[in-house]
Amino acid sequence: MKKRLLLTGGLGMFGRDAAAIFRESGHEVVPADLPDLDISEKRSVRRWLEDVRPEVVVNAAAYTNVDGAETERDAAFRVNARGAETVAKVCRERGAFLVHLSTDYVFPGEKKEGYLPGDEAGPAISAYGESKLEGERRIAAALPPGRFLICRTQWLYGRNGKNFVDTIARLAAEREFIEIVDDQWGVPTWTKDLAGQLSWLIESGASGFAHAAGGGGPVTWFDFGREIVELLGSKCDVRPMTSEMLERPAKRPRYGWLRNESIPGSLVRHWKESLSTYLEEGKSE
Repeated sequence: MKKRLLLTGGLGMFGRDAAAIFRESGHEVVPADLPDLDISEKRSVRRWLEDVRPEVVVNAAAYTNVDGAETERDAAFRVNARGAETVAKVCRERGAFLVHLSTDYVFPGEKKEGYLPGDEAGPAISAYGESKLEGERRIAAALPPGRFLICRTQWLYGRNGKNFVDTIARLAAEREFIEIVDDQWGVPTWTKDLAGQLSWLIESGASGFAHAAGGGGPVTWFDFGREIVELLGSKCDVRPMTSEMLERPAKRPRYGWLRNESIPGSLVRHWKESLSTYLEEGKSE
């Protein structure tokens, strides 16, 4: 069944691709983003829902600076926790169904076999993860069962924002060798694939928790980066390194692989296939 959607974070890397994919699926989509819509301000959220009257709100607005959240904790929680709660409460007022994008960072990353949607989240190991986990909990407290879908994803890349694929492509063109972390496990996810899976979840009436991500995992960032370099035909040498060597402010889940077994296999493209298509599209632009 086709829906009228309000898409928060509509100008972001995911939002731009999602708006197009949702429309291709037949949905009516109204994107919104800062400065016009601030999800942490109830009056702003309420005004948008009153004007748009959506059946579904897809909340893709988020504070996403993982390392920055360690020193900007209040900013991360304002958007990812309080903002998520605000959207949920206004959805309850207006009778709208909420689809909220979350992340593998809500898990500690200790399960080598990966995480299923029904696995208990927490404890998160970074401020960013804590803020997203708190957002999930506030949504579940604000809305009755069956009126929300929390969809977790990971390792996103897309044409309309800073991402790992474009960074590695640039570095491979500039350097003789690059070092990439080889002890964190997950699965790369193209924004277009995520949008397609999310569209299916909305149309199928899914609620509760779901995982939407690329197929063929788990792999490491090193595996991902080496495939990028190979597909580009670059002679840049890709070398493995440890997370400790990178010395990032925020900890990352070591085994953060999201298993999306609730999505039909026909909708889950292998990450290598999606990456190849993404890079080919880039050549034609």
